[in-house]
Amino acid sequence: MRKALFISILACLVAAVGALAALRYWTHRYDPLIAAAARHHGLDPALVKAIVYEESFFSARAHSSQNAVGLMQVRQVVAQEWFEATRSRSLSEAVAELTGRPSAGRESGFDETLEDPVVSLHVGCWYLQSLFSRYGPEPDSLAFALAAYNAGPSNVERWASAPDRARISREEFIARIDFPATRSYVQRVIQRYDGYKRAGEIIGQTGRSTFRLPPGLAAL
Repeated sequence: MRKALFISILACLVAAVGALAALRYWTHRYDPLIAAAARHHGLDPALVKAIVYEESFFSARAHSSQNAVGLMQVRQVVAQEWFEATRSRSLSEAVAELTGRPSAGRESGFDETLEDPVVSLHVGCWYLQSLFSRYGPEPDSLAFALAAYNAGPSNVERWASAPDRARISREEFIARIDFPATRSYVQRVIQRYDGYKRAGEIIGQTGRSTFRLPPGLAAL
């Protein structure tokens, strides 16, 4: 009886350790790509990782009901803006320059393109940085940028005009968000971001970076 109980307890412990190891792998496997893309765009890797957690929980093939795709749930309109900003002749050419991989000779579809972790992270970080630039003069641009990333700049303008944004607190702005999903999203990302910063979540983030940009990432 005692032997059977011991074996049962041991089996549970092994299963628990295995589950924790699998979870750690899942939540850290894109750390180097996240760090490289974030730093290329002047963003904190811990913030980008917090966004990836909320947007896709690290699933490169994640799709939303709003037709957002990939790790950072990039929408087609954002990908189009990025593609136009690269001044490339086609989306495939822009992706080839980004990844360093030769074009396949055919125009890839939007879903296929944004399921590539490097592409999704690069385009998502490019868009997030554009939002920080947009709200940069504000005392606290983080909440504005996150709300815009989730619900669009037009809704941020509706919740707080430019004069308002210069004087209201983060808490007051979040309270004005009348989309419960967006309000919760902003709160969760900020909370997770703070936790990641305290824990030094991105491996190799302390001191000098141990990561190198993937081939082609520094070209844009």
